[in-house]
Amino acid sequence: MCDAGRVRFGFEQRWDASPDDVLAVYIDADFWSGLDSLTATSAPEVLEVSRSGDRAVVRLHYVLSVDLPAAASRFIDPDNVAWVEETTWDMVRRSAEVRFLPAQGAGLLRASATAALLADGAETAREVKGELKVRIPLVGGKVEQAIVGGVGDHLTEEADAVADRLAR
Repeated sequence: MCDAGRVRFGFEQRWDASPDDVLAVYIDADFWSGLDSLTATSAPEVLEVSRSGDRAVVRLHYVLSVDLPAAASRFIDPDNVAWVEETTWDMVRRSAEVRFLPAQGAGLLRASATAALLADGAETAREVKGELKVRIPLVGGKVEQAIVGGVGDHLTEEADAVADRLAR
């Protein structure tokens, strides 16, 4: 028996900067390479940061640091909840499609998200919306909640790092 639903999640971050300034940070390989004080995830391993015309691609490898239900270890290694986050930015619209490519259990986990940078007066808001589905019998929902909680913690720390970069 597998959990039938999926978790939808949403997060918002805000900075006192223009959307173009925030986007410049998100497509800067040096920003990602210097992001080493995260607690919810490993520091990202930069696999690719490229730009072609009005499109930019950022590919990062992460390992999540969360406690998963013990029963989940029959299906995935709880010490290696890792994935490649592939973000494709539309530079004109300041929006992105995000794919999460799991390092293990690809048939057990599906996740995707969108991100948009929105001007709000002198501030920029980044809205992240996504879905996560973990197909593990009986405990999939608990695993989903643990992962989404870890992602939320990660995004909070990431937003603080973006704010620090913008303040330079």
